[in-house]
Amino acid sequence: VMSTKLNKPLWINICRLKLLRKDTGPVKFILEKTPFDGFDEVEQITALDEYVVIGRVFPQSDIYRESSFRIEIKLTLKYPLEAPVVRFLTPIYHPNIEQDGK
Repeated sequence: VMSTKLNKPLWINICRLKLLRKDTGPVKFILEKTPFDGFDEVEQITALDEYVVIGRVFPQSDIYRESSFRIEIKLTLKYPLEAPVVRFLTPIYHPNIEQDGK
């Protein structure tokens, strides 16, 4: 484990996710856990092999409008060059989601 600066693209995208908390947008997302909890600005922390973001998405589609789904987003140190792995923690029946939520 080495000491490194926070991943700035991840910091920026988490700040964007925070803005999705409003009901007026095309999608609503409420953050529950981020790798930056407890930090007010980009500063030195210990680098991890992966970063985990947990939140709740409130879809606006006709089928899922009355629901919310808790999701987990795992990102590696290579983010944004390596795609995140997203998993639904709330069970969902959808053709693009496997039984394990991925």
